[in-house]
Amino acid sequence: MIRYRLHGDEFGATDVLGVLLSRTDDELRVRPSRGGDVVTVPAADVVAVKEIPELTVTRRDVRDLEAAALLGWRALETEWRDGWLLRASGGFTGRANSCLPLGDPGRPLADAVAQVEDWYRARGLAPAFQVPEPLGRALGPVLDARGWPALEDRTFVMVAPVPVVRGSERAGLPPVRVDDRPDDAWLAGYHYRGGELPAHAVSVLVNADSVGFASVDDDDGARLAIARGAVSDAPSGRRWLGVTAVEVAPEARRRGLGGHIVAGLAAWAGRLGATDVYLQVAEPNAPARATYRKAGFADHHAYHYRRLR
Repeated sequence: MIRYRLHGDEFGATDVLGVLLSRTDDELRVRPSRGGDVVTVPAADVVAVKEIPELTVTRRDVRDLEAAALLGWRALETEWRDGWLLRASGGFTGRANSCLPLGDPGRPLADAVAQVEDWYRARGLAPAFQVPEPLGRALGPVLDARGWPALEDRTFVMVAPVPVVRGSERAGLPPVRVDDRPDDAWLAGYHYRGGELPAHAVSVLVNADSVGFASVDDDDGARLAIARGAVSDAPSGRRWLGVTAVEVAPEARRRGLGGHIVAGLAAWAGRLGATDVYLQVAEPNAPARATYRKAGFADHHAYHYRRLR
C-alpha cells in the first residue's frame, strides 16, 4: 500500500493497493489489486509505504481458472466422470492427454484411478493426470500405492490483468498480427518439446471457441516471433486469455519481442472482453518467471503431471 500526495490540494492524499512492479529514485510503479492501469507515483509525493502480504489464492480460485484453461486448450476427445475430466488427443501435449481432477470423481479414489488407467490404455495412451495444486492432494497417496512414478513437469500458472500486459508493447517493433489459424511459418516456428508436430497437431491447436495465432514479421516477411492465445470463460464468469506457444526466433532475441507479442494478444483478447491473462512457465525456467514478474504477472498456482509408463 502506498499513500501519496494529490497535487492541487495541500493536505490531500490517496492510497493505491497492489503489487510493486518497480522502484527508482524518481518513481514507483504499482499494479492495482483491483485491476486497471498501472499507477505511477512520483517518489517525491510518497507519504508512506506499507508491505501487505498478497491475497491467498483459494481452492475455488484454482478450480475456476483451471476450468477456463481446459476450454482454452481443448482435447479432441473428452469425457466427464463426475468431477474428473478425461482427455485424449493422440498423445500431442500433456494437457490434452491427461485426466484433470477438478472435483469428486463420484466413487472411491482407487476405483476412479483404475477406471482412468483402463480409459487411457484402451486408446493406446499412457495413463496420466494433470494435478492442480492443492486440489489433487488426496490423489497423490493413491497413485503412490498403485505404483505410479513420482510427479514430473511441475509448472507455475502466472496471471495479470489485460491492461497491465498490454503495457509490454514496444513502439519500435513491427506490429503483432493475429490470425484465426496458424500459417506454415507459424507452425514452423512452433517447437513443442523440441520435436516435430504430429499430423493432427493443428486440430488440437485450433480446437477452441475463440483462438488467435499471433505473429511478428520483419520488413522482409521473416517470422520473428509467434504465440497462441485463447479466450474462455471461467464458471465465475471471469473471462481469461490463455497464452501459450510463445517463441522468438534465435536471431531476434533480447529485443523485447516476447513481451511485445503477448501484449498484442492481450489487445486482441481485450476486444473480446477478456479482463485477465494466464500463462504457464515450467518450474526450472526461473529466468522466464522473473521476466514475467517484471511485466506484471504474479504466481497463481502450480500443477504437475503423474504418468504411468
